[in-house]
Amino acid sequence: MIYMHCQVRFEDFDRWKASMDADAAAQHAAGIHLKQMWRGIENPNIAFFVLEVDDMDRAREFLAPDAVAKAEAEAGASDFQYFFVERIELHQVA
Repeated sequence: MIYMHCQVRFEDFDRWKASMDADAAAQHAAGIHLKQMWRGIENPNIAFFVLEVDDMDRAREFLAPDAVAKAEAEAGASDFQYFFVERIELHQVA
């Protein structure tokens, strides 16, 4: 399974989160699905989130630089970064 680990800064969490929520159908159509989200404690103007990715090429198309710049401007966000990652199984110590 492929995931995207993302980080973004924003001016106003509620504005940014509303933009993320409004974009959910487009994300789903692009084959990326929000799985987890965290907000910074020491810096509440930063968020981290993980999306499950059906197809890396489709995800890259969705995240074209012009599209990301437009979305950032509309949501009051900046410094969006993403990394494609895979899950590593951990061995638990009893």
